[in-house]
Amino acid sequence: MNRLLYAFAVCVALLGCGMPITPEAFNASPEAIAVRSIVDRLTAKDFASIEAQLDPALAQAGIRAALEKTANAIPALPVSKVEAVAWNVLVATGRPRTATVAAEYTFGQKQWLVASAQLTGEPNAYRILSFNIESLPAPMSQIHAFTLSGKSATHYLFLVAAVAATLVSLVAFVRCARTKGLRRKWLWLVFIALGFVSFTINWSNGAVNINPLAFNLLSAAFMRHGWLGPWMLTFCIPVGAIWFLLRQRSAAKNVAAAG
Repeated sequence: MNRLLYAFAVCVALLGCGMPITPEAFNASPEAIAVRSIVDRLTAKDFASIEAQLDPALAQAGIRAALEKTANAIPALPVSKVEAVAWNVLVATGRPRTATVAAEYTFGQKQWLVASAQLTGEPNAYRILSFNIESLPAPMSQIHAFTLSGKSATHYLFLVAAVAATLVSLVAFVRCARTKGLRRKWLWLVFIALGFVSFTINWSNGAVNINPLAFNLLSAAFMRHGWLGPWMLTFCIPVGAIWFLLRQRSAAKNVAAAG
């Protein structure tokens, strides 16, 4: 029930901030439509309309050549599929609305690229702050798939550590909850539920990051950047869980010795 309530709260929050949570909602958003319009106009070599939409800061010599180069990188095939990659809209008092959006386009069956843009202004009247395309050797869902194939020893080490940290935290949490007469039990439960100092690996490229100030629930986390970005696997040191289990073990030995 708690998970259902949490999921419902997250959905309400996302809807409240206007973030699209389905592919259909993403493709219908003004930001995704603006990016698709840029891609379509590049394909049609309609550089004049794009130049007219550029932010004045980008209106400089050589912009036409840059647009032509970008257009030449787009496959001469119809778009068969669009996948959301990233979507972020910032609305601040006294400042123009700014949107950063990226989408993966499939051309035909075997050509893919990611188009990203930073836009400013109100929907349906966006100015282009930046625009970029990147060709892909495969769809991002395949490039960033969570798989064990071809992974290094470091990947396996992180996976084992994340599972172990979670299991230790769960075992300690359950034992603590069932322990009768424990003083400040709720503090122990909070301490056990959190893991400290995060170790994170980018599952796609193996890059490792350590954050000594971070903490995670049940000493692990598994999430990805955006809709199609790389998976990030994190484990933390279950300090509270280990402390409680050692304390419990020591108490059991003392009882056995006294008996």
